[in-house]
Amino acid sequence: MIETDRLLLRPLVIGDFESYKTVWVNRPMTDGSPGHPQLSEEDIWYRLLRWIGHWATFDFGPFAIVDRISGAVIGEVGLAHFHRGHGVPYDGFPEAMWRVEYSRHGRGIATEAMQTVFVWFDARKISTRTVCMIDTWNDTSKSVAARLDFKMFKATTYRGNPVELFERVSNSLRQNDSE
Repeated sequence: MIETDRLLLRPLVIGDFESYKTVWVNRPMTDGSPGHPQLSEEDIWYRLLRWIGHWATFDFGPFAIVDRISGAVIGEVGLAHFHRGHGVPYDGFPEAMWRVEYSRHGRGIATEAMQTVFVWFDARKISTRTVCMIDTWNDTSKSVAARLDFKMFKATTYRGNPVELFERVSNSLRQNDSE
């Protein structure tokens, strides 16, 4: 478990299912962006099982973001292997991900959580490079990515939707490489 002033970050467990479902409630479509489709309970269950399995296989993966005051799961952040089919410059590297319950957007939770995850991840020297994929319309996630030192390196499509691919090279690992 990793702690910040506001958050606890820990691997998801089966008991998180009910609280985790709230993370996947579809956001309002008032800003003109396409948003993400709401997941069915079955898809949410499969996603939860996938993350538990990822931790068991790779010893890292998505963390539950837990609000320290309420104890509720309010999002997920972390790194995982997705193998999305983008090729060598993308698929061979851990992919960063973040999602925060819509009612908690705009509070810096995703950035705070991912910065904390990167400190943990970089200390383990798992990979000098991480990647992420963001829908072209998702300016909020692009802002988070910029605060995390991600740089866009390719525009492409994923499942028929336009996306941008980003990369991040760990500052601490760059320093170690140059010494």
